[in-house]
Amino acid sequence: THLAKGTEAAAISTEASVAAKEGAVDAAEVARRARTDAVSTGLVRKSGDRRAEGRRPKGSKPRSDQPLPKEKCKAEAKDADVAATREAKSAFQARRHIAALAADAAADEADDSDELEGTGNAYRVSRAAMRAARREKATVASPEKATPAERAATEAKATKRAGKGADAEASAKRAAEAKRAQSRRTWIRARAARASESAAAAKATGEAARKGAAKALAGAAGSAAGPVAGALSGILCFVLAVLVASQLVSAIFGFWKSEAAKASLEGLPPYITVEMVEAALQCQEEYGHPAGCTLAQIICESGAGDHLSLLAERDKNLFGIKWASSFLGCPEVAGKSSWATNEEYAGQVVGIMADFTVFKGHRECIVFRSRVLLANARYAGNPLIRQAIAEKSSDKMAEGLKDAGYATSSEYVASLKSAMDAYGLRRFDDMSLEDFRSGAADGDAIVAAAMGQLGVPYVWGGTTPGVGLDCSGLTQYCYAQAGISIPRNSEDQAAAGRRVPLSEAKPGDILWRPGHVAIYAGGDE
Repeated sequence: THLAKGTEAAAISTEASVAAKEGAVDAAEVARRARTDAVSTGLVRKSGDRRAEGRRPKGSKPRSDQPLPKEKCKAEAKDADVAATREAKSAFQARRHIAALAADAAADEADDSDELEGTGNAYRVSRAAMRAARREKATVASPEKATPAERAATEAKATKRAGKGADAEASAKRAAEAKRAQSRRTWIRARAARASESAAAAKATGEAARKGAAKALAGAAGSAAGPVAGALSGILCFVLAVLVASQLVSAIFGFWKSEAAKASLEGLPPYITVEMVEAALQCQEEYGHPAGCTLAQIICESGAGDHLSLLAERDKNLFGIKWASSFLGCPEVAGKSSWATNEEYAGQVVGIMADFTVFKGHRECIVFRSRVLLANARYAGNPLIRQAIAEKSSDKMAEGLKDAGYATSSEYVASLKSAMDAYGLRRFDDMSLEDFRSGAADGDAIVAAAMGQLGVPYVWGGTTPGVGLDCSGLTQYCYAQAGISIPRNSEDQAAAGRRVPLSEAKPGDILWRPGHVAIYAGGDE
């Protein structure tokens, strides 16, 4: 029995499948086999029925000899489209129903077998679930056709979906706001970048403009630079020439004046300047202190070879005068400084540190020595110093300074007299400042130097004072003591000098005859 039923079901299923595929099986034949089809239910009508109703088959064309109005053509085209859509839908439903019938038959046939028992029930349950799902979908699409329970369930589901939709909408809104904020930030950054680029472009443009302006100005200046530079150069050169000339003239005359004041006298140490000699002669006239002794003190106190000591150079202290608080108000004094020095006490030489007076200049130092130091009662009241002033004697002055305690060295007087002898300093004792400046003192200095060489042997070609001299050697030496340089031999001396009559001879002049020279001492001697 099972085999027969299965064979019949299989035949029916096969026949239904063929009918579904080829469309050749009539719906009435299927109904005779106890199955409901689309035709019997009125869902699908035969094609002949549609033609009987006067509808034009799909794809048919109107007769060309009967033109239709434009509006009627549009309506008929629309009806044709609707009919075609309905026909396609009916055909699809028919095919699906036939397939469902075939599937039901196959499920029932399989349910009859022991191995596949229950298949039909499972199939029908699944079909019922599918129908319920379609009805629910149809209810959602057409809520007016649903039952109250279905509408309530649909509304509940819709409410739930609405809640979820609200959440989704809120999330979407937040996402949109975040997106807008991100877009805003992106726009702000883009605008800042554009502003920065614009600023950079403007700066570059400004730089280019400035450079262009600078080039333009440079070009304009270059075009005008030639004449302007020429005029300015001429003016500048003239001004510089005037300044240089004025500075040169004042420098030359200032240099001459300064050098004349500071130049050393020939026959004296190189550091003994004209300024020092004039200051010594001035103090001799005002205070009576012999100028020869003053110059000898400078040589012995500050001479160091061919230059002055550091105390004399830096602090202008020519006599080693120590500091006393009473010196502070003196106009010649600039202050004090400390130096290490050697002094003799009881025959022993010891080194000490002492404060020495700082003077404003060498002239000021010489003036201070006579005006302040030697005016002290310790020196002014000394009998030997008073005698030296009265007799204008440098030798007595040296003895008086040692006696008054001016220096501690036991050889102080001897050293001063040795300097007087070596440089002919005694000749300044009877000399006035006016005589020195007018040159009259030169003759006296020359005569004094010649007198100092009396008794020295005559040596042909000799030039050493106190040892041996010839006639031209004697005259050259004596003139050197007065600071005058003359040639070595007698003929050259006669040629270098200015010849005057013998009646006009003055002390210090050279007496010449061929092959011999001598010095006129005055009084026909």
